[in-house]
Amino acid sequence: MTDALVLIDPTASTIEPADLAAAQLPVTDLSAHRGDGIFETVLVTASASTRTVVSRERHFARFCASASALELPEPDPDLWDRAVEAVIAEVVAADPSIVEFGVRYAMSRGGQPAQGRSPGVDSEGVNSTGANSNNGGPQPRGWAFSVPVDETIKRARAEGVSAVSLDRGYDAYIGSKAPWLLIGAKTLSYAVNQAANRYAKQRGAEEALFVSHDGIVLEGPTANIVIRRGDRLLTPSPEAGLLSGTTQRLLFDHASALGLQAEYADLRLEDVKSGDGAWFVSSMRTAAALIELDGNPVANDEELTAAFQSVIKAG
Repeated sequence: MTDALVLIDPTASTIEPADLAAAQLPVTDLSAHRGDGIFETVLVTASASTRTVVSRERHFARFCASASALELPEPDPDLWDRAVEAVIAEVVAADPSIVEFGVRYAMSRGGQPAQGRSPGVDSEGVNSTGANSNNGGPQPRGWAFSVPVDETIKRARAEGVSAVSLDRGYDAYIGSKAPWLLIGAKTLSYAVNQAANRYAKQRGAEEALFVSHDGIVLEGPTANIVIRRGDRLLTPSPEAGLLSGTTQRLLFDHASALGLQAEYADLRLEDVKSGDGAWFVSSMRTAAALIELDGNPVANDEELTAAFQSVIKAG
């Protein structure tokens, strides 16, 4: 798959193709050394006549919500759509036979403030971290690039995954008390998520499953968890302390067509282990069956897994 990159200037409302293999980001950018930015990853399915960006509107709505939580400028939908479409066009033009790939788009707060000024405050003491980042404050920058559906993703879809549970370090529902934790925002600060994935692999598992300090199941580092109990699909509420999932909500929209009821519920680890099936769901992996948790086998519903994957890819 070709590597496509588009640079986005939110201030000038322009996009520009660039070389993904070349240096593009200054080391003073606040996303590079503080993770101060937001992102989304969408799955694109393609055929000879159609191209579908799965859950496009949901992803962008979450992108805007993340921008608001971080006091970043409100993203212009037309600008970001143009960037995503430009990446898609380049990938498809290079390989018309491609059937699926991802596009990741991001916005950084921008460059470090001018020397002698506090971050987020201009020379007159005016807040410049948000939409009006002027007078020497950081100027936002954005980008969008192609992401392949690699063999790890394909294997997870086909074979399922094992996971270990990890204490997330805070109690459930803490977000309402501590909004500065940005629990519901999809930020570029992914060091903890990456560390959790590495720890899971050291324990012989493919995935991690975060659990609140008081025992409520939350999410994976890069996926939501959904379980089946009888004719019900259950997933933790975002208010419990996790990212609201675009793929999980898409799946819930189609639950009735699959003969299932969809509900949000507080789950314990035993609920996952004893359920009639469990899945990690996300944009790129679609639905990967969780077949083992903390060394305990989990019921594997292969037929429903295939149905979930088809529903999600259809967008």
